[in-house]
Amino acid sequence: MRYDRKRELPTAVPDKTTFLRSKSTVILIRWPVVLISCSLVVFRATPTQLSFFVELAVALYALSNISLYFFDDSRFHELQFIFWLIALDTVVLTASLMVNGRAETNLYLAYFLLIIVCAIFENPRVIAVISLAVPFIYAALFFDKTDHNFASYLQLVFLIIVGFFYGHFAQLVRSERQLTEKAEQRNKAKTELLNILSHELKTPLTVIASYSQALKSSALGEINRDQERAVIKILQQTEHLENIVNVILESASVETGAVTVRREELVLSEFLDELRQNCEGTVVNSRIALKWDYPVSMPVVISDPGKLKIILLNLVNNAIKFTDEGEVCISARHQSEQRKMVFDVKDTGIGIAPDQLPFVFDKFWQVDSGRTRTQSGIGMGLYIVKAFTDLLGGSVRVNSVLGKGTRFIVELPTA
Repeated sequence: MRYDRKRELPTAVPDKTTFLRSKSTVILIRWPVVLISCSLVVFRATPTQLSFFVELAVALYALSNISLYFFDDSRFHELQFIFWLIALDTVVLTASLMVNGRAETNLYLAYFLLIIVCAIFENPRVIAVISLAVPFIYAALFFDKTDHNFASYLQLVFLIIVGFFYGHFAQLVRSERQLTEKAEQRNKAKTELLNILSHELKTPLTVIASYSQALKSSALGEINRDQERAVIKILQQTEHLENIVNVILESASVETGAVTVRREELVLSEFLDELRQNCEGTVVNSRIALKWDYPVSMPVVISDPGKLKIILLNLVNNAIKFTDEGEVCISARHQSEQRKMVFDVKDTGIGIAPDQLPFVFDKFWQVDSGRTRTQSGIGMGLYIVKAFTDLLGGSVRVNSVLGKGTRFIVELPTA
């Protein structure tokens, strides 16, 4: 099975049409705010001494909305960006009322009360009704009908625009919060399911492996050679199934965010010695030589030994899997000045085509579907390598020549 990047749609990030819709909506709903603020300043009651600078500020504010067309679409899905935009508009709206000179205390009270009310109510229809009703109530109670100045009527339009503007963004923030809460609930449910699956799948596999091992060692009675071969196959398939289960659980933990980093002191030389013993038993092809290159004495570092082991095991197993003959070299170095450790896994296997290199860390990607049908694995090993490396604050890169071999280099911080 080959991974198709076009088929995968991330669930955590909205697609581009959502971004565009959000961007166009924000700019569109901001235009009335910009225009009403500019109008209040232009049609002010009395000219100011610094009228040139005031009009320059009006022009710059109008241009600010035009400049939003050149911002990246993703910025309009950042609450911090929206917050500063609302803060700017609130300051300008309030300043435009002050510069206008016709606003009375009652209008300021209606203005701030309308903002508070729009932030309280959650139903968009209720906000729309309030935004339309408040100007008429204000006009009935406080508006001077004998004053037919155009700037006075702008006050009523001002209240309508304020209601819709703050109502829209209150809904936007509320919707984002609800989506976040739902995502957290889904991740919590996935984490619980992951824990159940981990127990329910691993327990029977452990029992099968234990009984098979007991049969093989004749702890439950003598067995003949044919039975022993059958038990060995059971053990091999059990180990294979356990590896698949581990890969699925590890990848699921990455997807749900359930995976956590547990940093602790780690003696690198002892860690690598143990890893070397684990890997020696995985080579069943006598034409492949495992070569290890690391100093006998290596310092104590701070890292997550569990995730580091998974990273290196996946790389070594992957190298062995796609090497018919030759060698797999694993080297490790500690660079104290840069405060990092570097692991290098190099093989003389089939290699990877240049056009496939950008996709090697994608989910379900496999180097050769015809070959991998005869090999174990589901194409998640390198995806987990990249995810865990990123989680530990490191980096991984790959170099490969088709038909000559592949080299993976992992760099991880030591503190």
